Amino acid sequence: MIFTKLGRVIAWLLVIVGGSQAVLAFAIAFQTGQSMGPRYFGSKPTGEVIDAGMLYVLIGVAVGMVAEISRSVAAKAEVTKQELK
Repeated sequence: MIFTKLGRVIAWLLVIVGGSQAVLAFAIAFQTGQSMGPRYFGSKPTGEVIDAGMLYVLIGVAVGMVAEISRSVAAKAEVTKQELK
């Protein structure tokens, strides 16, 4: 059960961090014309930062789905165990 809870926390963190990274990169790209990108993202262009942020979001969604499946299976096993008593 600890891995399910840990998976849910990691999923939320990935979605939040990746989403904020992508939104920040979009904002910088549209407001400054990509001239300020290296100042905030190092040597990466804003397009790569957006791609990385969206990848984090997708990985977070996948981890969240696996954690929800795990939680559902554990709850179903608990109900079955109590029915047998």
